[in-house]
Amino acid sequence: MKEKIKQEAASLFAEHGYAGTSLAQISERVGIKKPSLYAHYKSKDHLFEVLAEEAFEAEQQRIATTEDLYELLSSMLHLYEQDARFRFLVTSSFFSPDFLKKEIMAQYDVLLQSLEGKIYGFERIPDDQKEDAAVMYTLIFDSIAVELCYGTKKRSEKRLDTAWRVFTHYFLKEQEKK
Repeated sequence: MKEKIKQEAASLFAEHGYAGTSLAQISERVGIKKPSLYAHYKSKDHLFEVLAEEAFEAEQQRIATTEDLYELLSSMLHLYEQDARFRFLVTSSFFSPDFLKKEIMAQYDVLLQSLEGKIYGFERIPDDQKEDAAVMYTLIFDSIAVELCYGTKKRSEKRLDTAWRVFTHYFLKEQEKK
């Protein structure tokens, strides 16, 4: 039951935001009475906090276990459509409630540092270009996340294709020419 509550809450929070989602909506989606939610979570705030923590942990795990730099970015497009917790992670990073804004931004910063770490560990990029490559890689990640929230999948795909082509040309293919 706890997992079903989290899944439905993540979907609703991602779609309507924190303020636009009520415990009544969550309980209705789950198929239980609102007071039954309190057997699992102290409050809407508590549920949101648990979801945020788990969503960031899952994304950190995905970053740690995905070796292919392009796959790490391109999978965002599918995850956003198919995984309510990932969608929740992206939307809550941009639209977090005030009481959690600092904590979510700190978690997002750690996530970006993990992405940068992937670049620093990538041997095909020369050491003197790794800082620029790491910044560019996180910019691509941010751009896709923003487009997923505000735009369309098609525009997200276009951003990814264009940005990746420039990234690989500048940071990877240039090295092969030397």
